[in-house]
Amino acid sequence: MPPAPLDPLISDLAQGRPEAYAALYDRWGRGLFRVALAMEHSPDQAEDAVQELFVNLVRFRDRLPQVQDLQAYLFSCLRNVVIQRRARQGRERSHLARLALAATDTYVPPPAPDADLAAMLATLPPEQREVVTLKIDGDLTFAQIAAVLNISLNTAASRYRYALEKLRHTLEGKP
Repeated sequence: MPPAPLDPLISDLAQGRPEAYAALYDRWGRGLFRVALAMEHSPDQAEDAVQELFVNLVRFRDRLPQVQDLQAYLFSCLRNVVIQRRARQGRERSHLARLALAATDTYVPPPAPDADLAAMLATLPPEQREVVTLKIDGDLTFAQIAAVLNISLNTAASRYRYALEKLRHTLEGKP
């Protein structure tokens, strides 16, 4: 039998109490959505990712009593949902692209991103973008980010610092 969770919310979630899921959403829903939005670049896709996260939390609630840091666990699960969704979508796009190429023998590239903040974030390497969105939108500490991404604390902090430097240079118009 697993040890009792330290957070009573975890216990309520594991028991499937609807009010616990509502409290969870009230506490971290906005941050989860903002991180998903930064990762997915579409409000609809971000909403779907957060919804899929909550469905998975309910489906696999028997795993929750082992959770020590609920916030880090949520963002780690969200990251896994986004990665799985991207893989599924990538397979679907690849299949559709092959069908389209077979039908037309031409390829039309997607439009270039706009020059707004979301587009600037999109220019960062994925590793740095993840750290920035988890830090700012997820309000996670570097220790939590390190746990979510399975990297060292120093690596999480370095990626954040390098990302901010790149964004600053972009805003100042420097290469």
